[in-house]
Amino acid sequence: MPPTLFYGTAIFGTPTIPSLTEPEGVSKLLDSVHSLDITELDTAARYPPDNTGGSERLLGATRAGSNFTINTKVLISGTSGDGSLSKDAVRASVANSLRTLGVSNVGILYAHAPDNATPLEEQAKDFNEQYEKGYCERIGVSNFPLDMLEKFLKICDECNYIKPSVYQGEYNLIRRDPEEAIFPLLRRHKIHFVAYSPLGGGFLTGKLTAGNTEGTRFDGPLGQRFKALYDKPELHASINELKRITEPLGISPTAAALRWLAHHSELRQEDGIILGASKIEQLRQNVKDIKQGPLPESVVEAIRAIKVATTA
Repeated sequence: MPPTLFYGTAIFGTPTIPSLTEPEGVSKLLDSVHSLDITELDTAARYPPDNTGGSERLLGATRAGSNFTINTKVLISGTSGDGSLSKDAVRASVANSLRTLGVSNVGILYAHAPDNATPLEEQAKDFNEQYEKGYCERIGVSNFPLDMLEKFLKICDECNYIKPSVYQGEYNLIRRDPEEAIFPLLRRHKIHFVAYSPLGGGFLTGKLTAGNTEGTRFDGPLGQRFKALYDKPELHASINELKRITEPLGISPTAAALRWLAHHSELRQEDGIILGASKIEQLRQNVKDIKQGPLPESVVEAIRAIKVATTA
């Protein structure tokens, strides 16, 4: 069985996708998401970046919590995230998220990013408090570096706090750095990994390499980040190599990337993949691709030799 599929709602409310700025359009899309047996939604207090809180507001307006488990993240303050995980900040963020979403609790409550200003002891206590109050079923961390996660877990053990049971990080066919250190630590602590950007923000579709970015996320506010990470000659060469390997077999670069992640990567059945297509036709195709199962061994062998991205 492939990992659990989540639907990412970071694009809900962004002015760059007018069809997803009103409850009617969002409700229609969510109905289709549910028809694909996807019942977990991923959002954050900050989403979308160009309309902070818009995603949660639309999820609340459409009463998404009645059909889906909603997972959210504590609001990132400023550009660095410092101070975001203080006691007062966590309390305020969670209270606002629950009120906006129209739910009494969320599935997973994440720390969205590292907070280097607030002591880890306070952060661990903050999340334990939210769990004990019943505001979340699980807690998770996103984008924590290895040393910070190790210290966080140690504090939880020493203080008898609830430990994170989910780690969310960027992971895809050419972004594999979590495999070296993060995955071994997670497995030791029985923490599940939820992968975001399975297509590298759209890079693995091959459109940026082909110079066809109109209507893609590379035209939006998230595009600059993905361009900084992926828009490099050696990675474009990797995409061209992937196409050379897969196209004679009738496999698109998108399908190859998703099937690799679901069936050949370090992910296990208990882990997760966040799909974030803005159009239901794309999402249906993504799910269909994953259901195609493992890739031919010749493709898997060739993928192993492809140049991968390093942390920006």
